[in-house]
Amino acid sequence: MKSIVLFIPAKIYQAIVFFRNFLFDVGIFTSVKVNQPSICVGNLTVGGTGKTPMVEKLIELFKAHRSIAVISRGYKRKSTGMIIAAEKHGVTDLGDEPFQIWKKFQSDIALVIDSNRNRAVNYLYEKHPESLILFDDAFQHRKIKASINLLLTTFNNPFFRDDYLPMGSLRDHKNQVARADVLVVTKCPPNLTKSDVERFKSQLKIPSTQIYFCSLKYQEIASEQLKALRLYKKNELVLATGLASTTELEAHLKALKLNYTLLKFPDHHNYTKKDLQTLNAFKCVLTTEKDEVKLSGLKTKMKVLKVAHHFLFDREGEFVAKINTTLTSNSSFE
Repeated sequence: MKSIVLFIPAKIYQAIVFFRNFLFDVGIFTSVKVNQPSICVGNLTVGGTGKTPMVEKLIELFKAHRSIAVISRGYKRKSTGMIIAAEKHGVTDLGDEPFQIWKKFQSDIALVIDSNRNRAVNYLYEKHPESLILFDDAFQHRKIKASINLLLTTFNNPFFRDDYLPMGSLRDHKNQVARADVLVVTKCPPNLTKSDVERFKSQLKIPSTQIYFCSLKYQEIASEQLKALRLYKKNELVLATGLASTTELEAHLKALKLNYTLLKFPDHHNYTKKDLQTLNAFKCVLTTEKDEVKLSGLKTKMKVLKVAHHFLFDREGEFVAKINTTLTSNSSFE
C-alpha cells in the first residue's frame, strides 16, 4: 500500500528533476566554470555512498603534490554565511562532516563552508588560486562546473535499482550518470570477482575505463583492545551512530565477534543531553568519526571505528593517473 501511495509523488519528483536538468542542458539555467583544477564529489541519492571518506581519500592521494581546498555547504551547521575554517571553529560552526575533515587535515587544506558555492570559489580563486578544489556533495548543484565530476554509487543499492524520492532515495535523475567523468562503486564486498564487476558495468551507460570499485577498510583494532571489547556483554557495549546506513559497519562488528546494543540515530544527528545520559549508562561506546565530533560530552569509554575507501584490483594508481589526466584535459581556464 505504501508503494502505491508514494508512486505518484515519486513520478512527480522524477519529472521535476528531469526538467531542472533539461534547463541546465539547454542553457536557460547556467553553470559557471571553475577557473582552477577542481573535483566535484557527489551522488544521485540522499546519502550513504561515502562522500566524506572519498574527499578524505582524495586529500590523502593528492596533498603531497598539490595544495588542496575543500568547499562544503556544512549541512546542519548552526552558523550562517561563508566561514573560512580556523582553529577556533567547532562542529556547530562547520557541520559534522566538514569538521571531521578539518580535524584530520587542517594543516594540509583550506576549508570553506558556504551554501553559495560560487562565492566560495571566488574566495579561493583570490586567496588560493593554485589549489585543487574538492567540492563535497555538489554533483546535483550544477551552478558550478568543476573540472571533474566524480560520482559515487553503492554496490548493494546502486542508483539504477533505486526509486525516486519519496519512494526511494534518488534525489537526482538517473540519466545524470552521463555527466560523470569518473564513477566509483563504493561499499563493495572485499572478495568481489571480475565477473561481478562485468555484470555491474553492463548496467551502466558510461565507458568501463571510467569505473572503479572500492570496499570499506576499517582501521585494525589492536589485539589487546579487541580482547577487552569482546569481554563486554550486550548491555555494556553500545554502537551509537547517525549514519545513513549501518549495514557495512554492523557486518564489520559481527566479523569482530562483538556483542553490543545498537542505538541508531538519524543521519547527521546532533546528540542531546538525554542521548548522552543514555550512552553514559554503558561501559563503552562504539562510534564513527562523524559521530565522535559531536560526542564531546561523553563521560564513558569511547572507541572510534575509523574507515577509508580501498580500491579493489590494485587500481588506486590507475585512479590517480585518471584523475590527473582528466584534470589536465578538462582544465582549460579563461
